[in-house]
Amino acid sequence: MSKIILCSNKVAETPFTFLNTKVEIYTYEELCFYIYNNTMLISKSSLSEKLFNWIRVELGMEELADKLLGMLNKTTYAQDFLIEILSAGDYYTLEEIKTYAEAWQKYRKLDKIQRAKLKADGYLAYRRYIKAATFYDDILDEVDDTRDPVFLGNIYHNRAVAASNNMDLEDAKKFFLKAYELNENPESLKGYFYIVALTSDTSTLRSEIRYQGLPDDYLEEIMHEIGESKDDVREMTIFAMLQRAAYNKMNKDMTDYDKRMDIILSEIKDDFREQAI
Repeated sequence: MSKIILCSNKVAETPFTFLNTKVEIYTYEELCFYIYNNTMLISKSSLSEKLFNWIRVELGMEELADKLLGMLNKTTYAQDFLIEILSAGDYYTLEEIKTYAEAWQKYRKLDKIQRAKLKADGYLAYRRYIKAATFYDDILDEVDDTRDPVFLGNIYHNRAVAASNNMDLEDAKKFFLKAYELNENPESLKGYFYIVALTSDTSTLRSEIRYQGLPDDYLEEIMHEIGESKDDVREMTIFAMLQRAAYNKMNKDMTDYDKRMDIILSEIKDDFREQAI
C-alpha cells in the first residue's frame, strides 16, 4: 500500500455523522481518532461514497477520496479502507498503524459472540443504551452454558448497566444478580444493591445484604463511597445518577432524591428521543 502524505488542518463546515453512534466529525484528525478507537462499530457499509465525498469536499483531501472510491468494488474488508485513511496523514505513526492492523487481525479471528460483545460494549460506551441492550439480548439468546462464566457474567453485568440507564430497574436488578452469580465480581453485586436501594425499603436492602453473607456495615460502606464521589455533572450516566439517588434515599434526603429523579427522568426522555433518531 502506497502512503499518501497529506496534512489537513481544515475544519469541515458540515460535519460527517456516524449514524450508529451519532458522533459528529469535523476534521481529518477527528476521523482518524474515531476510526482508531471504534473498529468494532465501523462496518463496510458505513464506508460509502457519502463519507468519501465528504473527505473530498469538506476536508479537501481529493487524492485520498479518489483512492477510496477506486477501492469500493475491489476490497473485501473494511480494514483496508480504514488503514488507507489512517495512512493518508501523520496523525498516527506507522508503528501505531501497524498496531491497529494487528488488532484488526485479532478482531477478525474472534468468534461471533466475542465480536458481538465488543460491538455491544462500544454502543454502551457511547450511551446508545437501547442498541446495546438489543445486542446483549441477542448474545444471551444465542450463547450456551459452556461459555466461560466470567465472560458470560460480564455480558449480564453490561446488560444490567444498559437496563439501569434505560430505567428498566427490575431487569437491571435481575441481570446484576445473575452477573454476580457467574463472574463473582463485587461490582456486579454492588450494582444489584444500588437497584434494590432504589426499588425497596432499607429493611429489604439489609436483608439482601445479609443473604449474600456480607457484614451489616456493608451498606454504610457503599453509601459512604457514593457520598464521597463527585457531584452531578453533565457527563454522568443515568446509572451514576441513580447511585446518587439511592444515597439520598438511604439518608432520607427526599428533597434531593426527588430533584435528582426528576433530572434523571428528563435525561431519559432526551436520551430516548436522541436514540430513536
